[in-house]
Amino acid sequence: MNAMLLAERLFYFTHGMSFLFFLFASIYLLKDKDASRLRKVLGYVVLFWFFLEVKDLFLYLSEAVRHTYFSNLLVMVDMLAVPVCTFYLFELLSPGWMNWKRAVVIELFLLVCIAGYVLTASELWMEVLNFYVIFYSIIVIWILRGAVNRYNRYIQTNYSNTERINVRWLRQVTFFMFLCLSVWMYSLIANSWFIDSLYYLSSMLLWGCILYYNKQQEVIVADEFLQADSFFNKAVPESLPDNFVLSEGVVQSLQKALLQDELFLNPKLTLTELATEIGTNRTYLSFYLNSYLHTTFYDYINRYRMDKVHQLLATANESLSMNEIAESSGFNSLSTFRRAFVKEFGMSFADYRKQKARF
Repeated sequence: MNAMLLAERLFYFTHGMSFLFFLFASIYLLKDKDASRLRKVLGYVVLFWFFLEVKDLFLYLSEAVRHTYFSNLLVMVDMLAVPVCTFYLFELLSPGWMNWKRAVVIELFLLVCIAGYVLTASELWMEVLNFYVIFYSIIVIWILRGAVNRYNRYIQTNYSNTERINVRWLRQVTFFMFLCLSVWMYSLIANSWFIDSLYYLSSMLLWGCILYYNKQQEVIVADEFLQADSFFNKAVPESLPDNFVLSEGVVQSLQKALLQDELFLNPKLTLTELATEIGTNRTYLSFYLNSYLHTTFYDYINRYRMDKVHQLLATANESLSMNEIAESSGFNSLSTFRRAFVKEFGMSFADYRKQKARF
């Protein structure tokens, strides 16, 4: 009896925590009118979860929730959260695609199923909704997989530093999302205060993780490759004539910009900035790098940065720290520098220094 009472109190405590978490998180994300579009989308998604918490609060305090009809309705309303969660991912991977019209269209079938159940009390509507949510999840996973690959190609092609714009963190988020979804599905059949408490904790962990990474994420300026209307289509790069050749003068300007002017020391150098500097456009320069040099802009610029590292290691004082060498060669992120260093030398910076000290 005491254990059951404790589990019930734990449930109400975690529910209250979750209620306040989503309330303050939504206020934090939406309070700034000048916030990025990505942050606003996340804010509205979190606000929706707050309304789900409000709904749960009233229903759990009511005797009606013990009735099968209301219990099923509660689960069906919760399923609206599955598409809502994907809205943030759509906006992250294809800036500008997500809007209110598309949100309504995506949720419309679920709302029809809920309305059908409300009017008829037929559990067939719930079965149809379950099938739709599973089908939707499979399709979205397939779509997002392609979108992530396209996004990664885009930033590798246009940016020399991807540390705060890459989406590697989606792997961790996917794990927590799977964990949260698994606990929620088990809670539907377990009918346990403890499992329900575990669900609220896992949902806070999931969204806490997303909020953390979203704060670190820098919003990119997307062009036609990531334009809103092409989210579900395979992007077609701008074509150039088969006999296209970058002029010798532009190639020389490119070499001068990197070898003499050392523009690669700008840690935030972009393809557009470099193209403007050498008197060409981004499309021509990108085509030259990809088709003639068989490399991406990211790898091309970081090759010059690593050459600078070699130069500093050969001529600079041994007292230079890893951070000083990284900054002096154009890296503004130690994690990026560490990965590049290990890839180049086959060992960490510390091991390299130890090896040099022995000779």
